[in-house]
Amino acid sequence: MKIAPLANVIGFVSLIYYSATIYPSLFKIVFPHFHKHTFIKALSKNRRYFGIAAFCFAVHHSIIVIFKKNLNLLNISTCIHTFTGLSILLVFTLLAVTSNDLSIKLLKNNWKKLHSLTYLVIFILPLHILLKMYGSWTYITPMAMIIVLVSFLIFSQKLTIQFIQSLNKQLINLYIKR
Repeated sequence: MKIAPLANVIGFVSLIYYSATIYPSLFKIVFPHFHKHTFIKALSKNRRYFGIAAFCFAVHHSIIVIFKKNLNLLNISTCIHTFTGLSILLVFTLLAVTSNDLSIKLLKNNWKKLHSLTYLVIFILPLHILLKMYGSWTYITPMAMIIVLVSFLIFSQKLTIQFIQSLNKQLINLYIKR
């Protein structure tokens, strides 16, 4: 494996910060006994800053790639080729712009719905890494894939737990109504 270019290292740092934003809520559901752990509390307390950092590193990653590869984003084939990266950047931009107290106050319940878009990134990231790194893996590509796949598995477990909890509530309500 070869040494990673700067753009890849910066993309990896963005992934680390992104992971720091999603793990507290995932761990709260999937590993409830870890929720009170000092490290998870610290992540929870600083998620906004980690999210902004993930966005900044993603922008930096994008700028380097755009200039290094001389990409024309007005060209439709370029947009198709860079769809995964642009999609992630769009989600990160929406989240970064609304990661402030005023947005929380103005958007109310819609703020939480908007910020649930962060979980969409979990599905796009594996594609982004695999499509962009195909045939040219560096030493950080396997680490990035492990982080992304672990995040995906934990998120899948969270969805399963929430589905079962919802089903249990419905069954209890159905039983009570009888």
